[in-house]
Amino acid sequence: MWDKFDIRIPFKFDKVRLSAASTLEKPIGWVDFRDYDFPKCIPLVDMVDGHMVVNTSDLKSVKWQTISSNIAGMAIGFFPEGQGFDTWPCVHIKASPAKILQGHNVFGSCDPLPAIIQMFLYLKMSFEKLSADLDFEEATMRYTDSTFSSRIKEFFSRKIFSSMESLASARTKISKNIDYLQLGKDSEYQRQKLYKKMQEVLADLADAKRNKHQHRIAVLGDQRLLDFCVDLHRFEATTGHRKFADLGIPVRIPEFVKFNQWFYDTHKIPLCQYLWEMAFNPLFAQFEGHTIMNVDDSNIKLQIDAKFIRVKDNGKVCKRKANAVWATYCDIKREGYDTLAAIHNNTFFRNVRHLEEIGLSRAFLKSLDPNKPHADVVVPFIKKLEIDFNNQRPDWYVEPVADLSVARQLRLVS
Repeated sequence: MWDKFDIRIPFKFDKVRLSAASTLEKPIGWVDFRDYDFPKCIPLVDMVDGHMVVNTSDLKSVKWQTISSNIAGMAIGFFPEGQGFDTWPCVHIKASPAKILQGHNVFGSCDPLPAIIQMFLYLKMSFEKLSADLDFEEATMRYTDSTFSSRIKEFFSRKIFSSMESLASARTKISKNIDYLQLGKDSEYQRQKLYKKMQEVLADLADAKRNKHQHRIAVLGDQRLLDFCVDLHRFEATTGHRKFADLGIPVRIPEFVKFNQWFYDTHKIPLCQYLWEMAFNPLFAQFEGHTIMNVDDSNIKLQIDAKFIRVKDNGKVCKRKANAVWATYCDIKREGYDTLAAIHNNTFFRNVRHLEEIGLSRAFLKSLDPNKPHADVVVPFIKKLEIDFNNQRPDWYVEPVADLSVARQLRLVS
């Protein structure tokens, strides 16, 4: 399912004041913030019990990049002089497609169009004057979240979290909390997240009760929904605009929507699933091919010897390479992978590659760290992690649609 859209909408050309440094190759301009009735902080807009509500308190001191898909409504960022390397004034909108369409994102749709329409409508209904000066036809997708879930019993949950963390390379930024892990933090290409779903739903329900939002209370308090959340772990892939460029996927919204449909018609899987697999399959592949026997040192020594002991032309048996690889394995068990990797010894990394040749993943080698007594041997637990793409939603699921009651006021996706 699609679980977050971050969309950039530029201002119309005739509404922008050009800078003296502006060129055809790199247009630079600005609009006067005072011309628009817009708050000085990031507003969060939402349809609450049939009424559009603009909240300017929840995201008062939050940076745009740090707003996650767990927000209940839609965040709006106004950048009168552009954002970052983008020197053209624009508005960014960010929301969880499922939440703004159906009130929760426990499960949702693989069709991006209804949510995009709903997001444009929310912006129009909340800030009509601002919206009138925006070029919706040139809106682009900046980031998306693709999310799929797995049911993991509590006994194995901690082991899955620690196993996923062990897959991060030394250069990968990690963000973690209780029952939450993100790999690739701040990357403009790709990120992976793992978290438990039940806690988020219960927090949303508590917030709805605190603010007396009856519709959200009814949706989030549905016992069928809460039952579906039991043991549910979310694997969430963020794909950024730089990754879209590398893949040749168009980001202009009309083209993105058409490409999404073409991709499904051609490949018979949703585009969001493809993006998700690009993010997670390389991680999961490091677990594959292992059995309980691989954990036994004697078995590992036999595999190393079988792979690297060779007989020279003169009949002499050469064990030097095999002994070096075995010595590196023993060093990892004694000192820990991260400790040895920090030294940046070329011999160490060469022997690690040799260990990978006999089927020992980096995740497994990291799990041997004696300095982390609670680290888990990942090999047996991968069998407990299964993503069933055909069983992501209950049998009572209904495909959500956008509220088109005011759709005629906008030129939306053509």
